[in-house]
Amino acid sequence: MLKKEHKVTITGIGMINSLGCSAAECWDSMLHGRSGISRIRRMDVSDCITQIGGELADSYYDLEKRAFSRRLLKQTVTTTRLGLLCAREAMEDSGFSVEGRDPHACAVITGTGQTSHQETIAESGKFAVIQQMANALSGWISIEYGLKGPSYNLATACASGAFAIAAAYRQIATGAGEAVVVVGVDALLSPQSLKGFNQLGALSERNDEPEAASRPFDMTRDGFVLANGGAALVLESEESARRRSARVYAMVSGSGLCSEAYNIVAPEPSGASMAQAMSLAMDDAGIVPEQVQYISAHGTSTPHNDAAETAAIKTAFREQARRVPISSQKSMTGHTIGGAGAIECATTALCLYHGVITPTINYQTPDPKCELDYVPNVPREAKSLKVALSNSFGFGGHNSAIVLEKVA
Repeated sequence: MLKKEHKVTITGIGMINSLGCSAAECWDSMLHGRSGISRIRRMDVSDCITQIGGELADSYYDLEKRAFSRRLLKQTVTTTRLGLLCAREAMEDSGFSVEGRDPHACAVITGTGQTSHQETIAESGKFAVIQQMANALSGWISIEYGLKGPSYNLATACASGAFAIAAAYRQIATGAGEAVVVVGVDALLSPQSLKGFNQLGALSERNDEPEAASRPFDMTRDGFVLANGGAALVLESEESARRRSARVYAMVSGSGLCSEAYNIVAPEPSGASMAQAMSLAMDDAGIVPEQVQYISAHGTSTPHNDAAETAAIKTAFREQARRVPISSQKSMTGHTIGGAGAIECATTALCLYHGVITPTINYQTPDPKCELDYVPNVPREAKSLKVALSNSFGFGGHNSAIVLEKVA
């Protein structure tokens, strides 16, 4: 168990995905059970089997043009700009500033799988090297805000954002830092990515009904829907947050990380390692399964992942598995790969803060292998919600779980 010296708070949230260009827009869409999935318009995917995805709104690209200088637009790719905009929103939301504190105690940790597939790096000339640096985003954020603590990127595929949050939590909890700006983001929606995931048999092919394509835990699910998006969180010690009377969305009180050592893309069917991550997180938080009142599932909408995660929840939670509400935000956002863990952890914090659970939309046909409470189609009031768990599992067998708790 982690030796903790400080409690860790979430004081700022920024979010951009197919549902909106701010945390408020995304949250409102989730509460209304809206889907951000549509036919892909911004690129030619006519030779792809799957032709749907979670594209960013046109307004996002207008926002980019207003937010960045022409030089910075040339120096960066979409993933970096998207992550930087999420970080800016989170910092403004938090009101956090390095002024008056030790900048070396303030860090930046990002989680992104790859830089981008949307741009052709070879066309970028002298900026090619800095465009494709996986650590570019953490560097730009540290420069913009004068944060001189550790600045780095973690790449664990679909769990990248969650691993970044876990690393930030551990840094603050152990006293190695006072505050961390965390970002999970990816913008991998492209013909190349679609073809690659189609070759793996991982994507939904419901081109004629895109809004219904992402349907986690439903009997008729046929694959995930690739999407662009990300989220940023400002994590800081409880002492720091209280000193400046910051609003606190939730506490990060535990994390569990482990590897399946099974297959580079397929989950281990029994879900044993997923269950291990959840159990480790609960042990780290000093809680038992009966105290968890909500699980934000990884819930990708693939046949194998959803069945394995359900089995894992049964293993980790025993009798409590049939009592605890579970939902997947990917039913609305699609799968943002490196952005997923951050989006879902941030949303879980908002669920705790507002006392409501977001739904799993498109859940129509129960699956005998997935027979738990998935909060189907409409949000659920949860005024007494105090403890929640957020799951993220990545290609390569990278499994993570994070425990969040409501602040009195």
